[in-house]
Amino acid sequence: MQYGLKILLEFGYSNKVFTDLYYKKMTINLSKAAKWYKEESHQLAAWNWLESQLTDDQIDEFACMYRAGPANPTGRIITPDIMQQLTGYAANKFDNTFCSDFNKLLMITEFDQHKGAMCMLIANLMHETGNFRWMKEIADGTAYNNRADLGNGPYDGPKYKGTGVLMLTGKYNYTRLAAELQDPLIVGRGCEYVADHYPFRSALTWIKDNDLLYLCLTKGFDDCCYRINGGWNGYEDRLEKYKICKKVFNVL
Repeated sequence: MQYGLKILLEFGYSNKVFTDLYYKKMTINLSKAAKWYKEESHQLAAWNWLESQLTDDQIDEFACMYRAGPANPTGRIITPDIMQQLTGYAANKFDNTFCSDFNKLLMITEFDQHKGAMCMLIANLMHETGNFRWMKEIADGTAYNNRADLGNGPYDGPKYKGTGVLMLTGKYNYTRLAAELQDPLIVGRGCEYVADHYPFRSALTWIKDNDLLYLCLTKGFDDCCYRINGGWNGYEDRLEKYKICKKVFNVL
């Protein structure tokens, strides 16, 4: 150490600079620290101290980056084979229109760039639709007639009943989706048309309105479930499907 100090002093470095340089090797690589974390008391104390030094915004940004997965370069995350792995149903039950619209929803909302958040979303969509079996509301929709809060007139209920993975409902919401996708036939033809052409993108405006990607990245799975369901109905099934999704998409 004395020899090193002599050389540094000859080049005009102070004792403090040398000490800082010498002890720099004592710093820690945080990614390695995370890898070897075993919930021991001294480790927990160190992580808690580090967290206390960060602002809420910094922690949120860290959460977004930590939970993000690599972007998908092909734009084809969802395929018939992937659907078979997720649901257990034969791949031939999922045609190109179905998979294409699913991929478009993931790309437009940017869930395709964050595999962890994507698994949260897909698990909830699987629960809501019974593994994508129920893509239209079973009831005839007459209960929605004259529902002013949904923008429905006396006979609009059946035409604008629940459709798609998050059950788009009501003329008002159909109209918003038509504007978003620039397709007036969404309003003109209603439920059957949306179910055939936009089974997944029918959820687009709701996902955007609720800033669902940010919620998933910063708050996690439970908050995603609560936002979609408004409570904890079917939580165990949602959680089980979440585990399936993480396995299929190789998410830890």
